[in-house]
Amino acid sequence: EFVLAYDNMQELPLSPQIYHGNTVPAKKYFYDNVRQCASHVDAVQGYPTRGRVLLLVYPPPGPMALETVEAYANAHPENDTIVYVGEGLGGANADKEFFEYFLGTNGNDVAAERNSKEQQSQLQQKQQQQEQNRHQRQKQTFQWAVVKVMDVLSSPGGKGFEKMFVLKKVACRTKK
Repeated sequence: EFVLAYDNMQELPLSPQIYHGNTVPAKKYFYDNVRQCASHVDAVQGYPTRGRVLLLVYPPPGPMALETVEAYANAHPENDTIVYVGEGLGGANADKEFFEYFLGTNGNDVAAERNSKEQQSQLQQKQQQQEQNRHQRQKQTFQWAVVKVMDVLSSPGGKGFEKMFVLKKVACRTKK
């Protein structure tokens, strides 16, 4: 399959279940191959997502976007391209740490700052330690480069500030 779409189906403005499978709205407005997932992090860490492009469209405010990007980038070395559609820093999508991640060398400082502010369960701490160990084993560090920025159609009323950003992970130096 060319597109692997995932959603937890909790924040849809209109549930696709209200339409009968043969009605025009269901076929016209809803992609029928959306895979349900319990966690945005789990969705990007599996083998089926290896080497694919991560597309984030209008992620909600909060840490979800950054958690997804970090999990995607750290899951497989081949995961190196992100397309983000939404407003920029200070806008309605993602959070400040998400944008700071892309401005830093590899996001470790942003993740550490965020993690120090939040209380974590022992399971989350264990996962963080495993991720740090994986980073230490890697020979190269990376940074994100903006490859392309495109305008998107404005929402009704013309008040949107959304853009589409294509980002590519690039090696920046070799650790000794």
